[in-house]
Amino acid sequence: MTHKEYEWTLDGKKVFAQSWLPDNEPKAIINLVHGMGEHSGRYERWGNLFAEAGYAIITTDLPGHGKTEGKIGHTKSYQILMDQIDLMLTKSEEMFPGIPRILYGHSMGGNLVINYAISKDPPISALIATSPWLRLVIPVSGVEKVFSKVFNSIAPGLTIKAKGLGAEKLSNDPEHWESVRTDPVCHRKISVRYAYEIMKMGEYALRHVYQINKPFLLMHGSGDEITSHKASEEFVANTAERTQLKIWEGFRHELHNTLEHKEVFDLILNWLKAQEL
Repeated sequence: MTHKEYEWTLDGKKVFAQSWLPDNEPKAIINLVHGMGEHSGRYERWGNLFAEAGYAIITTDLPGHGKTEGKIGHTKSYQILMDQIDLMLTKSEEMFPGIPRILYGHSMGGNLVINYAISKDPPISALIATSPWLRLVIPVSGVEKVFSKVFNSIAPGLTIKAKGLGAEKLSNDPEHWESVRTDPVCHRKISVRYAYEIMKMGEYALRHVYQINKPFLLMHGSGDEITSHKASEEFVANTAERTQLKIWEGFRHELHNTLEHKEVFDLILNWLKAQEL
């Protein structure tokens, strides 16, 4: 297995990216999009596991996150996030021409990859989303909606501290809680624009799910206190036959960091094999 780091450019800003590559030609390239407040380095274990199984993972730090340039917790627009997925898929094809590409997003990243698949016919062979931010477990109040809409116009870069995101809500693994709390690159900031756009596009995805035409694996934990597994169930009820939903009973937000993460990984691996990937 080989780990590599890259520096790309998008919209005049530096984008940090990294990959975990198997020793031989990969079966497929997993293009991974992380969640709010974290960064690509949080997926090292996942990268190693997939590389050992013969798959490559390529991932970037999104705007407002990790080592990518930009204001912490802020993005200029939702389109910039879509453009970064475009960039990652393009680089993936340049590095491994002709190898199947898979788009995989977690939490906010799930929102992004789902909307990416809805908005165009993406050059991917499969789509995976875990704990996607379609709706939050604690609904946004009417006052908060009005606040976000108004300030999205007059002060889009205003950042607030996201509520209800304690490390213990992410996983059932106390060691993971500590790694989150001590990670200097993780943060709990989100700008008005980031929040407004992600919430708006979550609802958009729920209304336009029928436009996804790729094999799609969606997984969520019923114990997730951050993003709604009920919204995932509603979403999948309107998808095509090639969509598979897995609700993990009692699991929290980060399925890849649960104590039972190997079960989650094995399910993904078996699903990929069933898609002949």
